[in-house]
Amino acid sequence: MVSSIQRLLNNYFDKSNVQQQNFRNTVSQSIERTDGVHSNKNVEIYNPKTNKVKYNDKSISPRLQVDRNYNLTIEENKVYSVDTDYGLINYQFNNDSNSSYVQTLHYDNQISDEKRVHLEKNRQFLTHLQTFAETGRINIMYTAREASEVLEGFNRLGINTEEPFTINNKPTRYRIDPSGVIHEVDLESRGMKEKDWRKFGHDENTIFIIQGKEYKMDENGQLPLPEDYVHKHEQVQIINK
Repeated sequence: MVSSIQRLLNNYFDKSNVQQQNFRNTVSQSIERTDGVHSNKNVEIYNPKTNKVKYNDKSISPRLQVDRNYNLTIEENKVYSVDTDYGLINYQFNNDSNSSYVQTLHYDNQISDEKRVHLEKNRQFLTHLQTFAETGRINIMYTAREASEVLEGFNRLGINTEEPFTINNKPTRYRIDPSGVIHEVDLESRGMKEKDWRKFGHDENTIFIIQGKEYKMDENGQLPLPEDYVHKHEQVQIINK
């Protein structure tokens, strides 16, 4: 005859075994879900998202290029991928209450000195471009670089020597000429149309060949240029007879 104490002990171990089996089943199901094998297709797995910066990940960075209207948009505190000799590299355009600066977002254990120098020069170019976008100061682009380097940098942004461009949809239009010099298009175009050329030693016999078309001064010494004329100084030839 089983004593009362023995019955209590048996009942306790029976319950303990059930709890252990339930625990093993729970662990097994958890492992199956982690491995991607699901007994229930409706079960959703939570994959936490992180805010970790993905260096040089083109999928998170729009390319810094002019749009179809030849406008270049540079937003503050945003990452852009920029064309370089080493492909698209991410740069972040920072702007706080104290200063504006561009940060290179690139990680490479095997980076060469040549690549390091190139990316740093490109970062400095973009820093000056950001200042130019904010202030309209053209001369900042020629700080510690040749005009040919400015032209190359602008070409990488989709800016050519033919089409005027704007920055951040501001009204001022710019154009870079084949030598790498940046011009204010509307200011120079208006000057060509409003200038009294008689004050510069020209008369009715002077022939102006502008963008392949021949012009002569009117009675006010001005040139009858079209309303939408875009000045390109390298396409102006003056012939005095």
